[in-house]
Order: sequence, then structure tokens, then C-alpha cells
Amino acid sequence: MTEKKPGHIGCIEAGILENALVIVAVLDPKGTVLAWNHAAETITGYSKKDVIGTTSIWRHLYPDKAYRESVNSRLAEILAKKNYFENFETMIRTHSGAHRVILWNTKEVELDGMKHVIAIGQDFTHIRELDSFRESVIDSANVLITVLDDKGKVVTWNKAAEEITGYSPSEAIGGYGIWKLLYPDEDYRETVTRQIKEVISAQQHFSNLETRVTTKTSGKKVISWNTRQINIGGVKHVISIGVDITEQRIAEEALVAYMTEMAMRIKQPVEIIRDNLHEVAELLRAGKITTEETAMLLDGQVRNARQVAANVQEFQQAILEKNRAIPEAYRKFLEGD
Repeated sequence: MTEKKPGHIGCIEAGILENALVIVAVLDPKGTVLAWNHAAETITGYSKKDVIGTTSIWRHLYPDKAYRESVNSRLAEILAKKNYFENFETMIRTHSGAHRVILWNTKEVELDGMKHVIAIGQDFTHIRELDSFRESVIDSANVLITVLDDKGKVVTWNKAAEEITGYSPSEAIGGYGIWKLLYPDEDYRETVTRQIKEVISAQQHFSNLETRVTTKTSGKKVISWNTRQINIGGVKHVISIGVDITEQRIAEEALVAYMTEMAMRIKQPVEIIRDNLHEVAELLRAGKITTEETAMLLDGQVRNARQVAANVQEFQQAILEKNRAIPEAYRKFLEGD
């Protein structure tokens, strides 16, 4: 196939096309490709001789008819309003069968008195793969992760955030309303906001800030928040990570209750044993009891002590069975390990 190169096109190729790192194609009014640069060959796998002078390249790049028609439909909608399009993202299939994400921009120019279109395609595959990887990591995390833009709007709301709060990304992303839902009590919300502002004004971030949120089902959960500033596209954002420590706090409260209850349970019997032993000591000093009588009295206090220990063990077991979230270290202590 003979390569058509009008004078203007030859100049464009020499000065710009061949040195560009993006796909650059020039199309005549009928959509015939008049120029196809080196980057276009490298990215798509289709050479100049395969492309120039034809319109068939688009069927090769978009072999799936349904997808090709959807692309054409979207393009028609855009071009009905303006004679160019910007950052139009599509998925092409290369000559080798691989798929690449291309971000297209076009500009209409006049060459030899006729309108032509310059199409520039940037290979965004690597960026989209990184985006996909980041999204996968964020969604795989078992902690609540949300990203706020420089205006405080939610732009990311991961799977764990949905599982913990009950609110879906569609309910959280794009505004500020999620915080009113999580903190429905106005006074408490203002208290939390004031705490956050005080901390951020001092150090630009906060660590282990505990708040109590209300879930979509009206449940209560304790979240420990940590934030950091990040830069996305030259704009400052805040990434907030929230760890659900509800079970931990419940377990800690159970342990406090255990300690309080246990202290009350053993106080009286221990005081009785103390008083009995004191009485035995006084009788011994006065020589009022024999060795056998002393042994009998001490045996009685041993039985009392054993009963106290049994009561403590029984109570410990009840606490363990009731509170499965008790940390392992405390659990071993309560089990007597």
C-alpha cells in the first residue's frame, strides 16, 4: 500500500510525530489515516504500512463489535456538542492480542484547505494498573480507609469502611454527609470536630483518636483514627485510617468489671481467714492451745482458702466464656496458665 504524504503531513511527521512518546494519528475528513507515528506502531503493534491510507485500524483496535459501537456512541455524543474530545479513555487490543488503556485527545486542524483531525493517544495502561493495584490493596485492607480531598469531600471509601459502618461508597463518596450519619448527635459531633481541629492545628495529623460512631443499623462502634496528608495530582488530600476497636474496648470493660467483682467477692472471706489466723497466733502466744488444736484450726483456714480459690476460678471461667474477645495474654492469666 502506497503511503500518502502531503507536504504538510510530511512536515508534521518530521517535526513532531516521530519524536512523540504518544500515539499521534492524522485523519482526513473521511477518517482515513494519513499519518501514524513511531509511538503508534510501538504501542499498538500495527505498522505504518498496515494503517496509512485505510480506516480499518479502528476495527483492529476495537475488534469487539459491541464495545466498538459503545465507543462510537459515546464519541457521537461528545462530537455533537463540540468538534473535539479530551481525555476520552478506551481499551484497545494490540496486534499481539494484549490490551492497553489509551487516553485520547483530538484537535481539528486545516491542511491544504481541508479539515483534518489530529488524534493523540496516551498509553495509560501502567497508571490504570497502579490505580487498580492501589484500589485492590485498599479494598483488601481490614481497616476503614477513606481519602478526603482538599475541600474535605470523601473521594475513597473502601470495603472495610462499608462493612464497619454499613454505608456503601455511593452513600459516602462525593460529599460530607457521611460524618453527620456517623455522628448523628450534634453535640458529640461538634466535640469530635473540635478535638480534630485542635490536634491538626498543632501537628497536621492525628494518631489513635478514639471516637464512637453510629452505624447504619444504629449500632455503636469505637473507632481509633489515624490520618496522614498525601499528595494526589499536586493537590493535598488526607487519608484517614480507622481501626474498629469495639471488641477490644468491650473486653477491657469486661476485665475491669471482673477485677471489681472479684475484689468484692474475695474481700470478706479473706478478711475472715485473716482474723482467724490472727486469733490462732494470739492463742499460741498465750499458750492456750495445743499443737494438735493449732493444726486443726490451720486446716480449717486451708479449707477456707481452697474454697476462695475455687470461687475465683469459677468466676474467671464465666468471664472467659462470656467475653470471647479478651486478649490472649489476659485470657491465659484468667485460665491460670
